[in-house]
Amino acid sequence: MKSIANHHLLLMLILLVAVGQMAQTIYIPAIADMAIALNVREGAVQGVMAAYLLTYGGSQLIYGPISDRVGRRPVILLGMAIFMLATILAIFAQNLHILVIAGALQGAGTGVAGVMARTLPRDLYEGQPLRHANSLLNMGILVSPLLAPLIGGMLDTLWNWRACFIFLLLLCGGVGISMLLWMPETRPKDAPRTRLISSYRTLLGTLPFNCYVLMLIGGLAGVAAFEACSGVLLGSGLGLDSFSVSILFILPIPAAFLGAWVAGRQNKRFTTMMWQAVVSCVAAGLMMWIPGWLGVMNVWTLLVPAALFFFGAGMLFPLATSGAMEPFPFLAGTAGALIGGLQNIGSGTLASFSAALPQSGQNSLGMLMTLMGLLILVCWLPLFRREQRLKQAI
Repeated sequence: MKSIANHHLLLMLILLVAVGQMAQTIYIPAIADMAIALNVREGAVQGVMAAYLLTYGGSQLIYGPISDRVGRRPVILLGMAIFMLATILAIFAQNLHILVIAGALQGAGTGVAGVMARTLPRDLYEGQPLRHANSLLNMGILVSPLLAPLIGGMLDTLWNWRACFIFLLLLCGGVGISMLLWMPETRPKDAPRTRLISSYRTLLGTLPFNCYVLMLIGGLAGVAAFEACSGVLLGSGLGLDSFSVSILFILPIPAAFLGAWVAGRQNKRFTTMMWQAVVSCVAAGLMMWIPGWLGVMNVWTLLVPAALFFFGAGMLFPLATSGAMEPFPFLAGTAGALIGGLQNIGSGTLASFSAALPQSGQNSLGMLMTLMGLLILVCWLPLFRREQRLKQAI
């Protein structure tokens, strides 16, 4: 792919989002040591992640509208300051309650990254460059979930679990200083200061925006369903050891990276790439569900459909995000907040629902992924017909 304008701002944004991504998973290899140090059971430590995700999703609904009124730069710096203070609290936490509070505050801080991952590209680009930027951003973001557990494991082995939070503090501090020194304000200068309710009404009253958001929810929810079920299916279902499960767990992620790369290609039409993404997700759901009907489950019946769904979702995220955001240059913050917040709520709800279903085989997982694929297809059809009508009118 060709070079893109404002690439230094895009790099800073990738690093900002990486802080939030790594904060979710960097301490996973150290959970056993954290439980011993804090004198709690290992399962209780997962409450830190739950608190983080809750505030991460909810805070986006606040940051977005505020950034439309006061600008992106002060909101980003505020969020990063909250995250750094929360991380210091986590470093010195002596019991699980304080660590959970620190995790919640960390999520409240990095929620700004979730909003800006969608808002800043819309401020800087439009049309094909916007899709190109979103694909690069998604490719960069996908690297951090691969690196975070490896870094966390090394830090815990060399020092202790608190070193994971020290690393996050230093990383966020470096990104914060870079943004303080070199990041300009990107909010359009002539953007009107609209009321929050009016902004939400405008966005939610637009059919294409709602369709794109539902597609994004379906894509992320399908990924979340696999992530929530795969550990149980690979471990308890297939009897694999924890190391094998951890390796197999991350194998589909490069497929999402490839999908994001394909979505950024400049010689492909938007509708063509969208159909590729939609068909990949529907086909992946059926490939996961059919073996479940037949009572068949092995590593291949799990990972091949998962990789195909991840590929489709990797294409869908930059394409649908661009489609949802592009018509609203003056409401980019609020639009980004709605997309991020609703995606997290939707995926979290499906992941919780999947935990209540039978997981002796891949039937339940296949059903959920197929339903998400069909949701994506149903939402894309009216958008495709709309694109065809606009093309004929021209």
